[in-house]
Amino acid sequence: MSFFRAAAAAAVLLAAVPAAVFADSAIDMDYNSDGAVDIFDMVSARKQGANADELHRLSGFLLGSGAESPLSEKYRLVWSDEFDGSSLDADKWSYELGNWKLDESGNYITNGWGNNEQEFYTDRNAAVKDGVLTISARKESYTDERQGSYDYTSSRLSTQHKFSVCGGRIEVRARCDSGKSLWPAIWMLPEDSAYGGWASSGEIDIMEGWGSTPEKICGTVHFGGVWPNNRYLTGEYGFPEGDSTENWHTYSIEWDKGEIRWYVDDSLYSTQADWYSEGFSYPAPFDQNFYIILNLAVGGHFDGVDGIYAEPATFASGDKNFDIDYVRVYEDTSSDFRPTEMTSLALDNYIEGADASVVNKEGCTVIDVRNAGSLEYAVMGLLRGRAVKKGVRYQLSFDAVSTAERSMVVTAEDSSYTRYLDEKVTISPEKKHFSLGVTFGSDMQADIKFQLGNIDGAAGIGAHEVTLSDIRWEEVPAT
Repeated sequence: MSFFRAAAAAAVLLAAVPAAVFADSAIDMDYNSDGAVDIFDMVSARKQGANADELHRLSGFLLGSGAESPLSEKYRLVWSDEFDGSSLDADKWSYELGNWKLDESGNYITNGWGNNEQEFYTDRNAAVKDGVLTISARKESYTDERQGSYDYTSSRLSTQHKFSVCGGRIEVRARCDSGKSLWPAIWMLPEDSAYGGWASSGEIDIMEGWGSTPEKICGTVHFGGVWPNNRYLTGEYGFPEGDSTENWHTYSIEWDKGEIRWYVDDSLYSTQADWYSEGFSYPAPFDQNFYIILNLAVGGHFDGVDGIYAEPATFASGDKNFDIDYVRVYEDTSSDFRPTEMTSLALDNYIEGADASVVNKEGCTVIDVRNAGSLEYAVMGLLRGRAVKKGVRYQLSFDAVSTAERSMVVTAEDSSYTRYLDEKVTISPEKKHFSLGVTFGSDMQADIKFQLGNIDGAAGIGAHEVTLSDIRWEEVPAT
């Protein structure tokens, strides 16, 4: 972390606080044994290899004028990045690249990340120096062989597949340059889309800023059904006169079962609790693990010109930076809030040339086939992007019932559509249980597909409804 920027003012005010005037806990923080607890102990603590929890305890003590941070009474630090190194920690963060929004298998969904964004995200627009992560948005030409040419670049980082959390306190200290069409964001998405596609599985925006109005930010949750049946709740925070996102501030949420609270510098400005996920019990969808995202977008619907374009004048003086001092995640030690166990995995949908819908409900997925189309894969429910390992045996199990007897093809495929599992089963008004095994030849991301298009003349059946329940995808233990 860049503690010195945070503590400089406190150090001036506190000068050197004699350790003896405080409790033994303060004496324990006298890392250089000079009889005072001050900013120089932070230097000593770092040199002595103090862990992140100890560093936070010391910074809370100093900035709290001799009292430990109240966080220590309820919250325990479980994950952090203080950006103390000289490069991004690849064990904690991954780059999300490009301008196109892709599915888990790398298939194109839409450009502009679904928001009309104008930047191309690269792995060269983020740097770590002097305890600060800097994401830089630039006006520069960039051409990608697949995605085309762009006039702006930036970076987007996430902890997906590396760290996710359900509940607790998530805290980020940051600042950002201002200017029309800049869109800094600190936010979270579900590690597994337990309740289906966006936004039925939720999104938590810890902080989003408008480059054109840096005197305010907002915090938001997205939920409801799959787009376009999504909903959101949001709250805005206005900085005191003369202050803005250009200055350093701490943005945080406290996330309990059934309530999320938003803070700026520990000042509460929004509380939300009235959310839902179609077909599931409250507090879904915000009862699962979510991962963290940091990015600086350019253009797009949030602050772009006409909701799309970037403003070139914003970059007249050069790069625009989003600086992050630290990211910290705390567990609420007084709570037993944990991810809700799913009784049946939710399915994404794929419809091509057919008339159908895929709806996830408590314990099952209902696929309403009004017209099966002409293709075998015209109607599909999918488990997208399941990480699998070479040589490991996996088992897919489910119950199935259909209002009309018909065939269904169940496959497990890689991004090139190579099938490692390919089973045709018959489903009927009588509920049947299925258990199918598969082994993969390499590590990969696999899509599990329930195909309900025109198989064995299903187009001639007419409207029918298929219910898949107790869907499970599990690694088979080695014997």
